[in-house]
Order: sequence, then C-alpha cells, then structure tokens
Amino acid sequence: MMTRRQPVSLAAERAVRLLRGRPLPLDSVALAREVLATRVPDERTATTVLRTAFAEDPRLAYEDGAWRCVAAECEPGAAPGRATQTAPDGPRVLILISGGRVPGQRRYALREVAAVRLTGDTVVAACGGCPVAGPEGDALRRELLELLDGAVAVLHDAPGARVALEHWLEEPLESAVSLRELGRDRLGLPADHDLEALVAKIGLDWRQPGELLDETEILDACLGALRRDDESLHSLRGAVSSSLPWHRYAFDRSFLRAVPAVAGTYRFYDDGGQLMYVGKSKNLRRRIGSYFRCGKRSSRIEALLDELHRIEYEPLHSDLEAMLQEATEIASREPSSNVQRHIHVKGHHRARLRSIMILEPAAPPWILRAYLIRDGRLVDKVAIGPKGGGLQRTRRLLEDHFFSLPDGPTTAVGPDVHLELVGRWLAANRDRVVAFDPTTLRSADEVTRRIRNLLDSGELFDFDGSPILFR
Repeated sequence: MMTRRQPVSLAAERAVRLLRGRPLPLDSVALAREVLATRVPDERTATTVLRTAFAEDPRLAYEDGAWRCVAAECEPGAAPGRATQTAPDGPRVLILISGGRVPGQRRYALREVAAVRLTGDTVVAACGGCPVAGPEGDALRRELLELLDGAVAVLHDAPGARVALEHWLEEPLESAVSLRELGRDRLGLPADHDLEALVAKIGLDWRQPGELLDETEILDACLGALRRDDESLHSLRGAVSSSLPWHRYAFDRSFLRAVPAVAGTYRFYDDGGQLMYVGKSKNLRRRIGSYFRCGKRSSRIEALLDELHRIEYEPLHSDLEAMLQEATEIASREPSSNVQRHIHVKGHHRARLRSIMILEPAAPPWILRAYLIRDGRLVDKVAIGPKGGGLQRTRRLLEDHFFSLPDGPTTAVGPDVHLELVGRWLAANRDRVVAFDPTTLRSADEVTRRIRNLLDSGELFDFDGSPILFR
C-alpha cells in the first residue's frame, strides 16, 4: 500500500532513491555531486546546500558526517506499492497529462505535460509543469523529446489524450505503455476509466496528486501492479498496442524528428522504388509524423504503411506552392495510391479552371507571388516586389500564353496540374488569395494594372467586377 508522505522536492526524492540502494551512507560533497550534479568545495557548504534542496524531508538525516535514509520504507528492496520486477528493463519515462475534451467535440485539448525519467528506481531527469502553448511549451517539447530518447513511455491517457500529445510533439509516441489500456484489458475496467479508478481497483491508497514525483510514483506503482512476472516493459508495450514495422523502413524516428515544420510536398515509395503517394502540407513534420502516431488508422492508410519503404520531402515557400507542386506531380507521375478527388462547383465555374491566375502574399522582400495556369498547365510563377519588380515578366507571360491568339487558346507550356485539386484548394482558401481567369479581361496590360492596384493598396482584395472563381 502507498502510505508514504508526499515528497517535497525532486532533489530529496533522488537522494532517497540513491541512498536506498547503497549499503553505506554518503557525505554531503559526494551526495551533492550525485543528486544535484554540483561540485561543492567543502563538506560544510555542501551540507547547507543539501539541507535547502531537501526542504527538511523527514526521510533523510545527516548524522556523523553522512546522509542516510531514516524511514523503514527507504531500506533497500522496500519499494512500496511496486511489484517485484525481475525482467530486465531499460529507462522508462512516466508522463503526466492534463487537459480535457473540447465541449461539443470529441477532440482532447492538451493543457499541461510533465514527465520523469527513471533508470531502475533512480530519477535521472524531469521536466514539465508548465502549459504546452507559447515559448515555454516549445522548450518543454524539446526537453520531453530528450527524456523520451531510448526510453519506454508510461502514461495513463484519457481517450484522445495520447493523440493530442503526439500532435503536440509532432512525432509518434510508438514506444509507450498505456496504463488505461492495461487496466481495461487486464482488470476489466471501462475503456474511459480515470487513474483514481485504476488505483482503487489495484488496491492502492489514493491521495490527491501534488508534486510531480508524487504523481509519477502513483503511475509507477500501478505499472508494477499490472506487470506479470518476468514481463519486460517492451513486451508489455506490445501487449496493448501494435507496433509499426520500423525494421522494414529506410528511415527511423530521428528522420521524422528532422523533417522541418514548413509547407511542402512529400512522396512515399515502396521497396522497389515505385512512387506510391504524393501529398502536401502546411507543416511537413506534423503531416508526415501523423501517419505513424497512435490511434485508429483507415484501411487505406494501413495499406499504404504496409507497402512503404522510403520517404522524400521538399520544403516550399507556401501552402499554395505546395498544392501546385502536388497537383503537377499527381498529374504527371500518377502515383498508385493517390485517389481521384472531386470538387462540387457549378459547371460554368469548372470551365474557368482551364486558365487561372492566382495571387498570394509573399515573404519579404516580395509583396506578391503570381501563379499562371493556362489550359491545365502551370506556365510559371513570378515573385512581384513592392515597386513592381516582376510585373514586366508577368506581362510577357500573359501576352505569350494568354492573349497572343484572341480567337482561341494558345499552346501552353509547363507541367500539367491536377485541376480538381487546384479548384478544391481555391474553394477552401478564397479568403487568403485572389484567383481569376485573366482571359476574361481585355489585355495583359489590364491584368498588370489590376496587380499594380493591389501593390498600391498593400492588401489582397476582390477586384470590383472581376471574374473571381469562388465567391
């Protein structure tokens, strides 16, 4: 039973776990080096530092020039609430998640994350206790990923919490043990039971969690009670979740972690080098990593992962450029696993999709980026500066490919694009870009004058009376 008081400091808990496994006490200089990773010049100074760090934890006493555990529970081998573990284990990371369901939705909203890494019974690192949003959240994400490196994660995840955690981490949490799933499978608890219900079912004493180490000790005690004799953490993980065939892939989790969080396209190949799938995303790291996260996958995604061997990605300037790159590759290379997609627009709008000019904001020093599509082909893309740099090139492209034959279309050059993908993207992003059919205007000069108006105004807006594709 878990009857010990709440630990009052991380340093004290580290000291208890360290001294519990040693036959002899340690002097203050040695203990400060082991527990605080600090070199203190003399015993007197080190003792003062440790007394402050331990915050008068009653389990620790300094007697006859050395530190020792004074509570019976600190004796070697007396790990309360934890079943004997004889199977060899590597490090484990106990993760605490706080959050809840978004009202009216099935999505889980992550608020705070904390974690402790242990080797055996020794705490070696900890992080967390701050919100996942903002600069503090970014730093916490990096710290947690470092803690998870080479370790098995252990957590009691509410339904949807692990998916939210992986989304925040932007990589899969493949090596993890879900105490909620274990409680469901081995103790017959409801699938949505909470940690307090698991503690009660096991027969441990429940107390309202307080400090980080106190909360993680509850998780560790539940883990010990749910494990069977000689059951390793890795086999326990396999008992509750299906692992992806990482051995068949030409990449690993470090590859997924290195993918940049920018817009771009990605390509999946099988082990024979055949292109299976082309996709695009505003955030390549998040999108590619989503294929390998936990949760139920569609049969199409499962089939894709079964054949996958290698991934390529290409960072690009914007989501629009990524969409056009995706559309050209699907049209020209016909990947085996891309499905035909349709948009639902009126027939007279569909005809306009043959010729399009798309204008979107560009990163400095440019103001706009123009994409010109003629007869289903991407003629070119042009960066346009604040003083009109690029307008003359745009005008020449319009004259050569849109207005050179007034009585009929020109023979367009450039790669084919998947026009239905373009149309769907424009329908979903009509507030971010201006898109129109330049051939409905009288001349290339009229088109460039309208672009000049956009430059002068400093913002994108619908031209008065212009033939916008989607209103």
